[in-house]
Amino acid sequence: MGTWGPKLYQDDLAESIRDCYIDQLKHGKSSEEVTNELIAQNQDLLDDYDDAPVFWLALADTQWNLGRLLPYVKDEALEYLRNGSNLKRWKNENPQEYNTRKKVLKKLEHKLNSPMPPKKKISQHKLYKCEWNIGDTFAYKLESDYAKEKGFDGKYLIIHKVDENIWWPGHIIPIVYIKFYNSNQMPKSADDIENSEFVKATCARGKPEYRIQMLSTSKRIISNEKLIFIGNFVNLSTPSDEYIINDKVSMASCNWSKFEKTIVDKYLNLK
Repeated sequence: MGTWGPKLYQDDLAESIRDCYIDQLKHGKSSEEVTNELIAQNQDLLDDYDDAPVFWLALADTQWNLGRLLPYVKDEALEYLRNGSNLKRWKNENPQEYNTRKKVLKKLEHKLNSPMPPKKKISQHKLYKCEWNIGDTFAYKLESDYAKEKGFDGKYLIIHKVDENIWWPGHIIPIVYIKFYNSNQMPKSADDIENSEFVKATCARGKPEYRIQMLSTSKRIISNEKLIFIGNFVNLSTPSDEYIINDKVSMASCNWSKFEKTIVDKYLNLK
């Protein structure tokens, strides 16, 4: 069993169902919508003799706690509680915890048959969507103490958006190339951008990667006062030796709060 104790949520599957259900409610979906999605996404589990009871018990308990228990979810959970299939599994596979599990399930059965609490308010995710268009390009002047220490005071970085990604729980963040412009004059043209040096994101897979995800969960996080819009350029050259990974989740990322230090270090360490 993928469990570490007899309590209802001392189980990987039960935790996952609870967390997914709540997370999708925070996206503004109704209980019916989320339940239908969970059922559709977990058909293989619902056909499994061991996993199906865990799915329905966790879902019913979570919905009851939030004042959203659907009748058919309650019926499914009560049927598994009455036929004792989950309890039999514990008796066979973990007899030391059998009595504790029995009490947990008895308490859950009583709970599901008792009056449900009022529907609880679910705070919605406040999701950020980057307003930059593909091709939008910005100049960023290096002025931090760290940049001064490394000899880059007054130089410019160029940030060029080429893609975007979804960052949990649904923020739309930019994927960018970053270039180092070795001048104290602000870059203003496509030629200035083309003549700048790409900053490598990583060489962790043995090939140079240049694309970086800028982690933005709020407009306030971005250093807007430091960004100077140069223009929109969609046909700029890309690195000839670039390796682009398909899995964006594994792509290099950078927090705005550590932007200057992160990029200066990458430029110096990966040249």
